[in-house]
Amino acid sequence: MREVPYKSTAARRGHRLVLPIAAVAVVAFAVGWVSAPSVPQQSPPLGVRVSGGVPVGFAGTARGGGDAAAAYVVSLSVAVTQSDAARRSVIGNVMADGVSGAELVGEAPTPATGVTIVQTVVARVWVPNDDLDEVLPDGAEVDVRLLVCALSGAAIGGGAVDPAGGLAGGWYLQELRLRWGGGRWGIVAVQRPVPVPPPDLRGTQRDGGPRDMRPLADVLSPRSWVPGTV
Repeated sequence: MREVPYKSTAARRGHRLVLPIAAVAVVAFAVGWVSAPSVPQQSPPLGVRVSGGVPVGFAGTARGGGDAAAAYVVSLSVAVTQSDAARRSVIGNVMADGVSGAELVGEAPTPATGVTIVQTVVARVWVPNDDLDEVLPDGAEVDVRLLVCALSGAAIGGGAVDPAGGLAGGWYLQELRLRWGGGRWGIVAVQRPVPVPPPDLRGTQRDGGPRDMRPLADVLSPRSWVPGTV
């Protein structure tokens, strides 16, 4: 596969002008901050509250189903490090009626420090429905795709830090199907997470060269959204 060219970060105005990367980043941030439109606040939707360690009260719309899926995935990842009773409670609160989730959450290995971090962060949500805000009838199901970053490893703080330890993680595409009924969303099915290319945090070029970005077409499209925003 041939190498994909990338745009130069050098500015041209009559003659070549090269600025330090840090200065370019500061200027770009300042210009973007001044010119960018207001960003919706990431506050929970009206009526959402926490019950039994799981957010509930999402709207009976496709958007509400997407937000519920994001919240459920985060709750399930946290439940991995909890007791058997706590895990069963979380699973029971996120699964649809009549659907078994016995194998949904495993048990995290305990590191030498005795404390484990297992956390999922949802960056984007996508649902294929044309009208995301249409009120759905009982029994309606939605397919949800999530772009998530999953982290796991030993917690740090309060003692010596193992230089060989730390957090392991990666970016994944997570697919779920949820059903609306009885005033709540419940998980019907969960697909195995698919690894996807991570974002380039340096902003210069992709680490490792060109990649297949097709799995990200939906979750990075204009119709996707950050969970909890409108």
